[in-house]
Amino acid sequence: MDRRRIAFIAAGAVLFGGLVGVLRTADAGDPGPPTGTSAPPPTSLAPFAAEGVLVPTAGAPPEAPRDLAVTSGPRRLQLRWEGGAPGYEVRWGTDRADRSKLVTRSAVQLDGLEDERPHVVEVYAVDAFGQRSAPARSSGTPHGRPADGYASADPFDRDDSPDPTRWRLLSRPNCARATPGRGDDGRRLVLASNCAAAPATLRARAPFVLRDADELGRFAVETDAPGSDGELALDLVPGPVSVVGGDGLPPGAVRLLVETGNGTTEVGVRTAGGAPTRAVREVPALDPGFTHRWELVLRRDGARVLLDGELVATSPVVPTWSEATALVSVSGPTGQRVAISLVAFDAAPASPPPLVPAPDVEVEVAPGARARGEGAPLPGVTGGQLRMGLLHTDASPEAPALSASVAGVEVPLRPAVPGTPWRAGVVYPVVADLPAEALEVTPEDLVVTVLTRLRVQVTHVDLELSGTPSRPAPATAAPTTPGPELARVDGAVLDAGGGAVPPGAAVRPGRLVLDLELSGRSGAPLAGLAGFGVWLDGERVAAVPTDRGGPGIVGRYRLALNTSGFPAGPHMIEVRLFGTSGETRPTSAFIPFFVGR
Repeated sequence: MDRRRIAFIAAGAVLFGGLVGVLRTADAGDPGPPTGTSAPPPTSLAPFAAEGVLVPTAGAPPEAPRDLAVTSGPRRLQLRWEGGAPGYEVRWGTDRADRSKLVTRSAVQLDGLEDERPHVVEVYAVDAFGQRSAPARSSGTPHGRPADGYASADPFDRDDSPDPTRWRLLSRPNCARATPGRGDDGRRLVLASNCAAAPATLRARAPFVLRDADELGRFAVETDAPGSDGELALDLVPGPVSVVGGDGLPPGAVRLLVETGNGTTEVGVRTAGGAPTRAVREVPALDPGFTHRWELVLRRDGARVLLDGELVATSPVVPTWSEATALVSVSGPTGQRVAISLVAFDAAPASPPPLVPAPDVEVEVAPGARARGEGAPLPGVTGGQLRMGLLHTDASPEAPALSASVAGVEVPLRPAVPGTPWRAGVVYPVVADLPAEALEVTPEDLVVTVLTRLRVQVTHVDLELSGTPSRPAPATAAPTTPGPELARVDGAVLDAGGGAVPPGAAVRPGRLVLDLELSGRSGAPLAGLAGFGVWLDGERVAAVPTDRGGPGIVGRYRLALNTSGFPAGPHMIEVRLFGTSGETRPTSAFIPFFVGR
């Protein structure tokens, strides 16, 4: 059946559905016409059907889940089971199962648990009307996984993660941030992205130095990335870079790239000149939200890729350098949130440089620098290094001579890795060495102008200072964890016989069928669903409660509506979803249709 995805909104937003644009200013939770005072949205619904409207009803409760399996990990348990219900309620706890989560997949990871303490778990199947099955029960004990054998490891379990002495977060402006996980996020590092496909990159401040041994070094990351249609990249780059473009690896760089899409996972080792990768075993589709350990092992006889300790791929790539910058990058759809539980290096001992907190940097691109204002020198600072990424449209085969004005002092910009090609549409990493006289802030920012007449965009800026720290590092922003969200809606208008109505085609007056499918976004926490109401051209015609045995989650529903006597032309169906908690914002979805003569 050809289905049309319909849009949904929280209260007060502007929404376009199908072929018709709709503007609502009333609270989506208000079941009546707009008034001067909005009542709080309901957290339960009474069944209702207008004359001539047929609504679905509940059947027998669902069957209990089968074959519940529990796998232990550091501060987490991973649950998998068999079942055919649209949704599930998972409960867990130490003495009793007093915490709960609503999910739509038959697999879930429970985070933020206490290691070496037994936990009981229960899984209930939930049908479209909130009816629960008997529970499937089991138990498990989280076990910390030692990082033995690694010269350096960060489990990101500090309250100020990421530790600014060890890491820098780089992304396009206002596209990502990193905060310590709280509650169900566990003691992990949470990367939140606001921009589609724009990578969020963690740069290790300590260099990755190869050992003089058959195994030159090992780079490991434990994370639930990449999510759906996402990428995870582990990069080792021989130069002072902070971000590497997806199609622009500098010479000598070695990348482990993990890509997901269409239910598959692709793994490969990449270099600037291309590198073959031989799959040792197929990588299964990764469950959203499940943590795995990826390892890039560099040896004298080639590179190896390990997934959870098992060899999955090999490559003949051998690094040509002795020291590199280590980068961990994740990218995916807008709103993606991924967690990193560990980054570890097994290489020659290396330490990061002393941390000298840097000011904010204001960057512009212009043929000439602005007039130097009254600036104040940074106390204790003896110099610095400025790293930037330049995205351009210049078709020249060679990079032009580039420079920047920093607080009125002109300094040359050189490629971060010699020999990096200058290609339009690919990020070109550059670096500048800054003398102390260029490090004056006006009034709080360091002003940088990239001096060029070319069309250039600065994708990221990273400033490392040298000297004696004279002020504390900026505090980590308080983390924000999004609350559970209501299901999303797919809807279609069918004819009286249940056949699909092509988009834009008219239905005959009489009876039509509204086909609704409520589903959850992969990996997102789901709010309990009290039910939904249906409005036809602004008049309420149905209410379907979905909390018969507890909060509903998702489901499939068909309603029959009477359109006899409707005038020819466009009409609108609105579906409003209501949560079982007063803290859950209702959402509205709109489905347009046409009545023919």
